[in-house]
Amino acid sequence: MEFVKKMAGQEYVGFNNATFQSEKETGDRNFAIGYYMKEKKCFPPGADMIDALDFYFQLCSLEVTCESGSIMAATLANGGICPITGERVLSAEAVRNTLSLMHSCGMYDFSGQMAFHVGLPAKSGVSGAILLVIPNVMGVMCW
Repeated sequence: MEFVKKMAGQEYVGFNNATFQSEKETGDRNFAIGYYMKEKKCFPPGADMIDALDFYFQLCSLEVTCESGSIMAATLANGGICPITGERVLSAEAVRNTLSLMHSCGMYDFSGQMAFHVGLPAKSGVSGAILLVIPNVMGVMCW
């Protein structure tokens, strides 16, 4: 949680246990994908698929405000340096990899349309929030 708070310039970041439980109980597609990946040996040696899914569901259950989410997006836009604190939170490589993943699959089933029509890395959340990064310019979060 501290890492995410650093990305958000120490603004509000919380955890919603009800969302976590709901995600675990209704995550059949995620479990199916996890088992498929396990069968294809996509997990590193020693990694546990259930633990990985549990961590994913925890990440899906983080709560942020528009302000804290936009600072997180701005940290990505600023090459991993939080614009509020000036602290390097992410390496340049981590930012590049994160933005590439956001661009290619951050909007789930609509990632291709988003990439084609908007052309910017974005991530949608369980709540309906969208985090958008304009590299070297700014970060945006809206519902």
